[in-house]
Amino acid sequence: MPHFLQLISTTLLLTLALLSCSATAGQRSQAPSPVEASFEVVDTTRLSEGATAEPYPMVEIPANIQEPLQRAKYALEHFFDRWPAETMDQLVDPVAMEQGLVDYLSIYGSMPAGSVTQKDLLRPLKLMRGKALSEALRLYTKYLYESGSPLKNHTLYIQALQWATTSPQVEYVDQVIYKDMLSLVLQNQVGTPASDFAITLARPAAEGYTFTDTTLYALRDKPKVVIFYTPGCDRCTHLLEEVSHDQILQRAYQTGKVDILYVSLVYERGEWEKGLSDLPSFGTPAFNADLRLLEESLYDLAVTPVIYVISSDGIVLQRDASLAEIRHYVSTL
Repeated sequence: MPHFLQLISTTLLLTLALLSCSATAGQRSQAPSPVEASFEVVDTTRLSEGATAEPYPMVEIPANIQEPLQRAKYALEHFFDRWPAETMDQLVDPVAMEQGLVDYLSIYGSMPAGSVTQKDLLRPLKLMRGKALSEALRLYTKYLYESGSPLKNHTLYIQALQWATTSPQVEYVDQVIYKDMLSLVLQNQVGTPASDFAITLARPAAEGYTFTDTTLYALRDKPKVVIFYTPGCDRCTHLLEEVSHDQILQRAYQTGKVDILYVSLVYERGEWEKGLSDLPSFGTPAFNADLRLLEESLYDLAVTPVIYVISSDGIVLQRDASLAEIRHYVSTL
């Protein structure tokens, strides 16, 4: 799993450059405008331990461009003007490249709605070739798709994937990989029917557990928080521990406002049963009896744990949700 660290970075420096148009502008005493405030971003790139590489040169914004939004738009359009030419084709300095692309995506994500386009999102990819492009696509995956990234945005990632699967700039082997990824990410989007699958539910009994075979669709009496986990996964263990002490979720479950399913991603039912006592005391453990979750990739479960919220009529309300988002959701029920 990636580990994201918050750093004082070139993003912050570039933010200051965007907002401090000149010495005179820097002396203004009034509070920042909403547009200015929206650019107060902090980078979260992960640098290799002991890395000392210098970042690639930053864009120079002409002094006559004073308005913050125009400065930010100029920065995006010319962000790569001063990068060494060889960095557009070769993987010269992975640390500097990662820092630069995170800075770019941070600024892009901080722009007001409607001020940027898909052209701006894809600019780095369209400028690169060969190994540099392959690395850029990997970094788009890391920061726009992977859990834990503060820049995560599946909508933007899908746009990048759609370009990567058709562009002649992308090597064939990468196109195949990203076609599979696109197919996976497009499944069970918010607002679409959730894919059904067979489940065996475990409920506490006087001695051990009783087991009931059913399907996800058959559980339609109330909304469901579905937590997919992998036994032995450190992040899964940590999340389930948090859930077990969460009074908001426990109260919502016990008052009948929501079902909570803990769906184990294992092939052997016996392995699932051995871990039942480690799960939270409220909610319902579940085993994917037909194994379709593992064999057919019905859901985007490349990295666990993953939380989905599914309405009582089977519609995906949230996907890859955080525990904080789940708490907020159940508090509104």
